[in-house]
Amino acid sequence: MADEPTINPYAPPESDVANTAAIHASPDGPAFEHPLFSPKQILASVFFGTVVAGIILLQANFRAMNRPGDAKKTVLFGVPAGIVLFGLLLVMPKEIPALPVNIGIVVGFYSLANALQGEAFKAHRAAGGERQSNGLVFGIILGVGVTMAVIMFLLAKALAG
Repeated sequence: MADEPTINPYAPPESDVANTAAIHASPDGPAFEHPLFSPKQILASVFFGTVVAGIILLQANFRAMNRPGDAKKTVLFGVPAGIVLFGLLLVMPKEIPALPVNIGIVVGFYSLANALQGEAFKAHRAAGGERQSNGLVFGIILGVGVTMAVIMFLLAKALAG
């Protein structure tokens, strides 16, 4: 028993936790530990869901890339921008067709996602990293859609009553 090593349960972990944020996916290096959403999946979430679904996927990617500061900024700037955009769409004159405006929003959000995360996603895939499932994207779209419908119903009821 004297030769056996003792385990100190109060000792700090031996892994280099401080340097994990410095790891970036590249064809030469490791892929990110968690799967990422592709820019096209983000495009689908904004097209079939709302800007809120796109914000959720963008921030999830930043978290998977171990960039929590960027994830917080995505929510911090994305939610107010989404609210302002929604408000503008509500007060938009009837003469302006909604379809081109919505297409512009979707294309703009896709361009933003591609600019912010496109290269990291390509490098992640080149290094053997996984892509998030389309089923999860569908679930997020569905969840956001139901939540938005409930909010709209409650707002309509409150304003009518």
